[in-house]
Amino acid sequence: MHIEQTTYERNEAMIENYVLRNMITVDSFWEKHILESNHYVVIDKGSIIGYFSIFKKHTITSFYLDDEYIQHGKSIFEKIKHYEQVTNALVSTGDEFLISHCVDNYQRLEKQAYFSIYRKKAPEGFQRRNLELVRLRTNEDMELLKLAGDFFAEDPIEDILEEETYYRIYKVLENDQLIGFGIVETGRVIKSIASIGMYVMEEKRQQGYAKNILNHLKELVESEGLKCRSGCWYYNHNSLKSMESAGAFSKTRLLRFYF
Repeated sequence: MHIEQTTYERNEAMIENYVLRNMITVDSFWEKHILESNHYVVIDKGSIIGYFSIFKKHTITSFYLDDEYIQHGKSIFEKIKHYEQVTNALVSTGDEFLISHCVDNYQRLEKQAYFSIYRKKAPEGFQRRNLELVRLRTNEDMELLKLAGDFFAEDPIEDILEEETYYRIYKVLENDQLIGFGIVETGRVIKSIASIGMYVMEEKRQQGYAKNILNHLKELVESEGLKCRSGCWYYNHNSLKSMESAGAFSKTRLLRFYF
């Protein structure tokens, strides 16, 4: 049994199948970490029997072994912790296999995020607003994002336009007035999902717009045959409240284990 470094493309189908088979809730934040990780395969007698990935040298982002090799999980995981410069692991609470190995031996645990899925119907009493979603497609369109302050600071306009096949930004209007922005990120690892998010202009907050933007984005995503996901930082209580008001619920957390 030995380990080889490989490409994401070689592991892509295994990663997607593992997440779907085990019904693990993830979103675009998790996907980005997977896509930017270094990838490895575990090989026995010429056959791939597992994989793992490491993000920016320090963070384990995935680990899997075929059922007939699971008894070797603990010893292999200890080896993985000595690859690159590993200090921690980022894991969805739905990933029983990886989280079990993290729990065996860790120094510190940090709560990172909520991962949410959406109910089919909006909550009882939901008051729908008639909002219009207009996709931003050009450099000129993207100038509008400056109105959101530093919310899009980590997303240069050139990158947004380059990533348009899976990353979409919409301006949200009500009676031709700008209410905020909606974001849709189509899954690149899990092809059947799309992650949604929003920004509400400061003067429009506390008026029910956040949940309405999310609800409109949810309907858009579902009309494309995709399953809707949302995520927010664990301590961002306002974002969590907005998601729940739009019909989302979170039974999954993203945790970081330090070794």
